[in-house]
Amino acid sequence: MSVLAEMLLAAVYAMLLQNLIFTGGYGTSEAIRMSAKPKQLYAMSFFIMLFSTSASVICVLFEQIGAVRKMGIIGHAVLFITVLSAVYLITLTVLVYSLKAKKRTIRRLGIAAFNTLVLAVPFINYRAGFSIPEAVGSGIGAGLAFALATFLINLGLQRLQKSDLPEMFKGTPAIFIYVAILSLGFAGIMGK
Repeated sequence: MSVLAEMLLAAVYAMLLQNLIFTGGYGTSEAIRMSAKPKQLYAMSFFIMLFSTSASVICVLFEQIGAVRKMGIIGHAVLFITVLSAVYLITLTVLVYSLKAKKRTIRRLGIAAFNTLVLAVPFINYRAGFSIPEAVGSGIGAGLAFALATFLINLGLQRLQKSDLPEMFKGTPAIFIYVAILSLGFAGIMGK
């Protein structure tokens, strides 16, 4: 039971913390694009969850090796990117050769694998000293965080389209102001 509790706690932690990270980088533009086409959200969230979880678990396993534990932050960054690249290549190979995936899915796969959200998960696990169940929860939480943030952005876009904004704030400026306010909200929940 404690393993499940660790996993769920890490998932909730990741959902809140990942949204702070996500709003500061590449994930923002992808979430805005996804919110305009919510049908793609499920696949993107699944891929983010897949990459976050598998990279997290593999990196936690690598942390059991003494030489890896002694590496500095740069060494860990190289290790995390290498693991993520290997997971991406394996997933790409399976999708292309076994499942005959469409080009649209393959494009989405690359975007899901290499964004600020997925790259941040192994670093968070490393800094927090997560166990394997917590790493799994963190990976699942990252995918759920992306889905939650995209859902909230979609709600904001719908309201922004109906509102009477000054001309200079319509479009992209309004979206980024809204995303910044969401980020502040998540920061408030986290107590930062």
